[in-house]
Amino acid sequence: MKLFVTSDTIENHYRVLSEIGNLGPSLGDGFLRAAYSDQETEAMRYFERQAKDLNLLTVWDEVGNLYVEAKGQTNEYVETGSHIDTVPMGGNFDGAAGIVAGFEAIKQLCPLMSSLKRGVRLRIWRAEESATFGVVYCGSTAAFGKLDPKSLARRFNGKSLEDAMGDQGVNLEYIHKCKPSITQSEIDNIYSHIELHIEQGNLLDVKSIDIGVVTSIRGPRRTRVTLSGEFDHSGATPMGTDFRRDVNLAMAHMLVRLDALANEKLREGADLVQTIGVINSEQDFSATHPAVYQNAVTKVSGYGYFTLDIRSVNNTFRQEYCQAADQIIHETAKEFRVADTIELISSSSAVESVDAHIQELCAKSCDELGYSFERMPSGAGHDCVVVSQQKKSNATHVPIGMLFIPCRSGKSHSPDEFASFEAIAKGSSVLAQTLYKLASE
Repeated sequence: MKLFVTSDTIENHYRVLSEIGNLGPSLGDGFLRAAYSDQETEAMRYFERQAKDLNLLTVWDEVGNLYVEAKGQTNEYVETGSHIDTVPMGGNFDGAAGIVAGFEAIKQLCPLMSSLKRGVRLRIWRAEESATFGVVYCGSTAAFGKLDPKSLARRFNGKSLEDAMGDQGVNLEYIHKCKPSITQSEIDNIYSHIELHIEQGNLLDVKSIDIGVVTSIRGPRRTRVTLSGEFDHSGATPMGTDFRRDVNLAMAHMLVRLDALANEKLREGADLVQTIGVINSEQDFSATHPAVYQNAVTKVSGYGYFTLDIRSVNNTFRQEYCQAADQIIHETAKEFRVADTIELISSSSAVESVDAHIQELCAKSCDELGYSFERMPSGAGHDCVVVSQQKKSNATHVPIGMLFIPCRSGKSHSPDEFASFEAIAKGSSVLAQTLYKLASE
């Protein structure tokens, strides 16, 4: 059996999604469907209506996630899922392509459900992006009772995460008490979970390859480094650390030394990506730390901060590397006589090896449908990482897989983000074919 999804069906969904959270031409036609916002909910409601039209079961959990289900002959399910929220000024394909493809894959299986051993389920997770409230995988983490209640105080555009969740009907008791909305019995009955996503890199696009079969997923550790020195007159205060406690100078040396450390490890063959994403420009953090606004052209800098994102597919290496990076920050701060604080924003373990059986079924589905594919790691983290960390009663973890589709020039998290309807349709077809195999075996 060969299951094909057409690009026309993908385009029909995007006619609706292109209107939800679109910031308009004045902002470059970027999108903002923020975590736990009206726009995120509106997009989820659209898929709820589509599912009900197919007589599929729809379930909203206590922390705001939406699940679409078709039951098989047993209580086990094969799942797919992704997210629908975006970063500020983001695109309409990161996450959303996985939801559209997942929905159409399940639609392909609907006429076959009476013959399938296992049911199929689409999980639409809330709030995967950390660019709003600084909390990564918020909806999926909350569903498994692992969201830190302290995260509720995080703010975006002046609103706390707690207020944003409450406005969208979340039962906040589940967060405060770390109470899972997905029971252990439900975890036990997840046979497998596959996420489809745009690549967010340009390998598939450059090589004109249809599908990426993911082999591993990098885990991120994100921190905010805050530095405090002394504000002094730029003309009257002599140069040198005997006279100045210059935050900007200390920060500059930190960044250069961190870059040197990263390049040293890369030359040794390590899997590593390191990024300084923000310097003194995080709106909500600066609003509550106004000292950053005391910096001026005629002052020695007395306060500043930056973020540091470190990722690797090797968990042990990443832990050791982060310790070395932190040590550089501490030693450089001491050298320039400034105080330093390293605050953990978020951290997630890498998936060092995606389930081998699911990889093989994905590859076989590509061959059956006539699509080219390449095995490759994922540089970005995804909700399926959270799913992979869940342990069943028999002490095994939920097996996961992941499919990539090409995105133009590898652009993501920007208005230039684009995946063709044909590319999404091919990915959805492979996903449907693989879900069918898993539900049948």
